[in-house]
Amino acid sequence: MGMLLFIFAIAVGGATLIENSFDTVTAKVIVYNARWFEVVLILLVINFIGNIGKYRLLQKRKIPSLMLLFLELELLDILVLKVLCP
Repeated sequence: MGMLLFIFAIAVGGATLIENSFDTVTAKVIVYNARWFEVVLILLVINFIGNIGKYRLLQKRKIPSLMLLFLELELLDILVLKVLCP
């Protein structure tokens, strides 16, 4: 999970540098529309879903942890949507 987040952060940071050096279309072609980037996003979602089961976050006393996980997913979603669909 940590490695996937690290790869995601490096990819988004690299795409930002590409955008600054060239343009948004170039960053989309090289990073955001790449198959490996989609695989990383899918693996992140699978990991988040797996963590819900692993840590039994559907219990009443663990709802705050589940909300934090959903917040992370929402922030990830917002980041991707803002970058992919400006």
